[in-house]
Amino acid sequence: MPVLLVVGVCLVLGALAGVLSGLLGIGGGLIIVPTLAWLLPQMGIEHQLVMPMALATSLATICVTGTSSVMAHQRRSSVPWQQARWLVMGMIIGGLLGAQVASLMSGLWLKRFFAVFLFFSAWRMLMRKAQPLPSEQLRLSNPALGGINVGVGVISSMLGIGGGTLLVPLLTFAGMALTQAVAAAATCTLAVAVAGSLSYAINGLQQTGLPDGSFGYLYLPALLALLPGAFFMAPLGVRLLHKVPAQKIKLGFAALLVLVGLEMLLN
Repeated sequence: MPVLLVVGVCLVLGALAGVLSGLLGIGGGLIIVPTLAWLLPQMGIEHQLVMPMALATSLATICVTGTSSVMAHQRRSSVPWQQARWLVMGMIIGGLLGAQVASLMSGLWLKRFFAVFLFFSAWRMLMRKAQPLPSEQLRLSNPALGGINVGVGVISSMLGIGGGTLLVPLLTFAGMALTQAVAAAATCTLAVAVAGSLSYAINGLQQTGLPDGSFGYLYLPALLALLPGAFFMAPLGVRLLHKVPAQKIKLGFAALLVLVGLEMLLN
């Protein structure tokens, strides 16, 4: 497959990821990673390199969208920096560890791991409940939140996602207001994306067989094509959020996650 065709697909993919980011409040990794995992082998890239490159490129894309998100939350003074500092510290440590673990795993196991996560995300989206009552909430100290977030960072970095899918329900269950939980998750998303993408890039510098245009495991032609749509199309997703019934959105996206997960398991 020619590089120009890959760039064209990534332009559309970035726009789709941006819309879904605004519409559903998720990172683009759930869409970007499976698509790149399909695209890169079409270019003749060795299979053991495909998933690390897809994950690294996804995380690098989230660096840009995450920066925009954090700035928007900060303008509304909704980032709880007292807790966010601990959460970011745990996320960075977990992000670095996750990239190291993923670099040692085979591409096949990474695809299986990602597919299982897609099924979990679909189930969670359909079963998601409202914020628990105060009597049902946990009360965790800031260091405890930071320690738990190391595990969230490992999973996020291994899957090439921002971590909000896991972190927002954790923070709301721990007693944080939803608006602050989303803002804190956005801050951590940026942290794990920066740490994870840098780690993938450094780990891949000595890797042989990477295509032209790679910086470590980062595939720059795809990355540069993903960024414009991912950054500028998110506001469209926000507008759609207020027009489309929420239940239809959840059902449609959960079905998409299941289909993508099945394709990754069977292909």
